[in-house]
Amino acid sequence: MANLPGQRRKHCPRPPRHTVEPPARPTGLIISLPADYTAFCMLYQDRYLRYTRVRVADPGLSRTLVETALGSLATNWTTVLASQCPAAEAWNILGSLIAQAVGGHAATKSCTTVYRVLPPLQADLVILRHRLSLSDQQAADLMGVDEPMVTSQLRMAHRNMSRQPAHPLPQAPGAGP
Repeated sequence: MANLPGQRRKHCPRPPRHTVEPPARPTGLIISLPADYTAFCMLYQDRYLRYTRVRVADPGLSRTLVETALGSLATNWTTVLASQCPAAEAWNILGSLIAQAVGGHAATKSCTTVYRVLPPLQADLVILRHRLSLSDQQAADLMGVDEPMVTSQLRMAHRNMSRQPAHPLPQAPGAGP
């Protein structure tokens, strides 16, 4: 038989006939978080996210900031738990992350005004009470402060805002003018 161009067969090795087992599924680590940390997150994460969404214009960034704050809290949980008030420590961590983000102009327009007119503590309380519709007690618990302090700071905030030429308080979602 003559070798004609295009008719030449190349020798290809055949795959082995035995079955190759796929690699075993890697077993991941199971990380156990302390029950008190998990309970803390369950209690506060939704309110942290709602608050952060009011402060930061980007919903994805808001979620990342809350996740980062809770992650930082997890890595320092023993120290945070030993502090005088874990809720205050967590609020400070979240607040610092938000301040860095809004320093890069990620703030919502309504919050920019409130934070320009009021000290940060009072502005936070105005947002929690008037935008998120939390009670004084709920705001105090979230921030890790006493309820009487919330009440007095809100009074000062209202006084300070009434002295401003334009002082609209942020409205709760669905609230009318």
